Amino acid sequence: MNLREYLRHAGDRISATPASNPQLEAEVLIRHVLSFGREQFFAELKRRLSPDETALLDALVARRASGEPLAYLTGHREFYGLEFAVDDRVLIPRQETELLVELALKFAGGLPPSRRDDVTIVDVGTGSGAVAIALAHNLPNATVFAVELDEDAMTVARGNCQRHNLSDRVHLRSGDLLGPVQSPVDIIVSNPPYIPTDVISTLAIEVQREPRRALDGGADGLDVTRRLLRQAPAKLNPGGLMLVELSPDQMDKAEKLARDAFPTAEVSHADDLLGLPRVLVVKTDEATGLVASS
Repeated sequence: MNLREYLRHAGDRISATPASNPQLEAEVLIRHVLSFGREQFFAELKRRLSPDETALLDALVARRASGEPLAYLTGHREFYGLEFAVDDRVLIPRQETELLVELALKFAGGLPPSRRDDVTIVDVGTGSGAVAIALAHNLPNATVFAVELDEDAMTVARGNCQRHNLSDRVHLRSGDLLGPVQSPVDIIVSNPPYIPTDVISTLAIEVQREPRRALDGGADGLDVTRRLLRQAPAKLNPGGLMLVELSPDQMDKAEKLARDAFPTAEVSHADDLLGLPRVLVVKTDEATGLVASS
């Protein structure tokens, strides 16, 4: 079977899953196995696959057709223009989470030079390390802490720090939420588990294959966020910023929780690309540099 024929065959098999673009996913798997760039792939569509290549591809396509996430099969995912290693020990970085990075960078860029050159950030529940690493990559003078409770996820994050030559600037800390953070920081970012427990079984099969600990936010999805907000006032500098990714239907309740935790802070939210409320925004007194939707 040549590449063109196998592309059609694999696309048909993957179409049995909720994949949004089975043909593209088939192409990604073929290019992954052959280590082809896109240009080379299309230039060699008549190339015949060897028996070993076919066997390896058949195994990957079967796993994808069973609902295993594409990123786990290829072992990587792009996030904020950077490539990250991912596997079933960590949540797969998603496009909507890039909003955390964008908002933090905008805030840091608006700080006075004296603070901008010494900004401190903590990423709570870092998982693969994608958010922390993207921030460190784009803020070369920042001190970034990345906290993770799960040791398996910490191993993945450590590898990604090494991959991007940021092991000396992204300081990994093992522990629960803000517990390992000894001194207040300027920016707190977090993509906590926020899926209500009863909803998880209704999610797409491929999402259910991701670590449950990274998805399950308790009865209303806000268990972790509540604990984080209780800890945050003691760990956020005056004129600081806190960003928490949530589900749009949780935002009203989350804003009330934030106002209870930060009575004098400015509490609002930022919308995602679909215009839905996605990130809880808390700016403590003296904060500047960020305009969020309310």
